[in-house]
Amino acid sequence: MSEYSIIENPPAKLWNEFLAKLSDGNFEQCYEYGEISKLAFPKTKVIRLAALKNGKLAGVIQGTYSSYFGFGMILGVMRGPVVDMKSNNGYEVAKILIEALEAHAKKSRIIKAKILVPENWNFDDVFRSLGYKAVGKLNEYVVNLEKGIEKLWSSISHNKRRNIKKAAREGVEVSQSRDLKDLLTFYSMLVAAEKRGGFSSYPLSWFKAVWKIYKPELSRVFLASWNGKEVSGVFTVIHSKTVYALAAGSLSEGWKARPNDIMHWKVMEWACRNGFARYHMGLVSDPPPSRGSSSWGIWRWKREWRGNLHRLLIYEKTYLPKYKFILKTKQALQKIYETFKRLT
Repeated sequence: MSEYSIIENPPAKLWNEFLAKLSDGNFEQCYEYGEISKLAFPKTKVIRLAALKNGKLAGVIQGTYSSYFGFGMILGVMRGPVVDMKSNNGYEVAKILIEALEAHAKKSRIIKAKILVPENWNFDDVFRSLGYKAVGKLNEYVVNLEKGIEKLWSSISHNKRRNIKKAAREGVEVSQSRDLKDLLTFYSMLVAAEKRGGFSSYPLSWFKAVWKIYKPELSRVFLASWNGKEVSGVFTVIHSKTVYALAAGSLSEGWKARPNDIMHWKVMEWACRNGFARYHMGLVSDPPPSRGSSSWGIWRWKREWRGNLHRLLIYEKTYLPKYKFILKTKQALQKIYETFKRLT
């Protein structure tokens, strides 16, 4: 009999205290992330499981999924399970949590799971032993802030420094806010970027949910203004020592003044002064996109910050194979909706 027990939905304080001990930043595994998801997306449900030993937490895992037609679609987990890898039983705890997650998922009629795990956690054997398949890779792009502003400035590319200086000469100014009107301004620029790039980010309801649930000092919008108009914006949240740039957008009319460069630089300056260690700039493909492709410009732009690539391995498993047709139907409807949204 296992010396570990599994509990559902442990108290938020206990959950977050455990996470803080083992992570410099793992926003998608913090307790509030699940609450934000439920508020922003009414059909979303959250699974939170914790492994206990002698009454103390030994590991946690949080996942979210949408429910349609009486079934759960895809259970998504980002950077989980979280366990103490310094412990001799770290891999055992990870396996117990993943097994418990699958049992819970099947009970809730969830069709499939998709779990993204940092490669350096070395969980590959654990997932494969439980029948999960590694189906792809992504990279998190993270800029190290620990050496301070001066060394950060000298480490970024010459082209990036030149563009930041140009923006300053052009009179681009950067401000931060938690005012609703500024959130709406940011969101309008995000929508413009989505239409240009043909991608989908978070809806407005998600950003509003962050501001309602997350502590006020842990989320804000940074806006870059040029010639009296906001032309670029980024939505940030803080978890532990990491500042996350969760979404960014801009208006093409301001590009010649390089507002994106100076805006992100000012966020990094602010983060350095306030003692944060990392600036998380989102996900990039692995391997890099081909030169000349639509995503090559974004890849090159991020690489000029001289950050680090932290690889994520993507594992999938279908829990209920005979119901895959329901998932495919839902995905087809979602694709039609997103195409319509971009055209309107």
